[in-house]
Amino acid sequence: MKDYEKLSQAYYNKIADHFDYSVDGLFSFPFKRLIGHELVINSGERVLDVGCANGKLLALLNRNRIINGYGIDISEQFVEIAKKNYPQFKFYQGSALKLPFPDDFFNVLICSASFHHFPDPALFLSEAKRVLRKGGRLVIAEINIPVFLKLYNQYIDKYNQEGDVKVYSIKELTALLKQNGWQIIRKKVFFQIQYYELVADISKVNI
Repeated sequence: MKDYEKLSQAYYNKIADHFDYSVDGLFSFPFKRLIGHELVINSGERVLDVGCANGKLLALLNRNRIINGYGIDISEQFVEIAKKNYPQFKFYQGSALKLPFPDDFFNVLICSASFHHFPDPALFLSEAKRVLRKGGRLVIAEINIPVFLKLYNQYIDKYNQEGDVKVYSIKELTALLKQNGWQIIRKKVFFQIQYYELVADISKVNI
């Protein structure tokens, strides 16, 4: 069985110093741009970017207001680069499945083009619920492949060595979020991106 986190760590360590100009960096930038355009954040709010790469999304969100930005990534090379480039934020190396933060700490948690790397999405969603304050928002911008999705997932299962686990259809991801106690408050599909803003569904406990 694949160790997806180790695969992701090794792959992104390898491309971290030229990520912005890599295929992965160019592919992920529209996700960051869409989040920057769609997401409303107030000055002073604590924002966590899970799968933060080199920290560019936090810098983008910080342009028009001053946020308390935090980032976590499985790649220690990404984290070192992010710390160097954006010293105004706090960056940590670690797993999205075991977030090193206290309960009820963040106003906003963002997952940009990284959800498909998580080997246990339910555990991540539970961790997100734990570290968010009451009424805090979880933002997920994830890949949308409306055609050949089954074939694509068969390909990554067999050949991918970058830590990709599964790409979800809109129907699958919507169901997964609801089953794990999240209420969709905003949803948008923009070409290759499915975008969600969510809050914990208080009617569903221990899910």
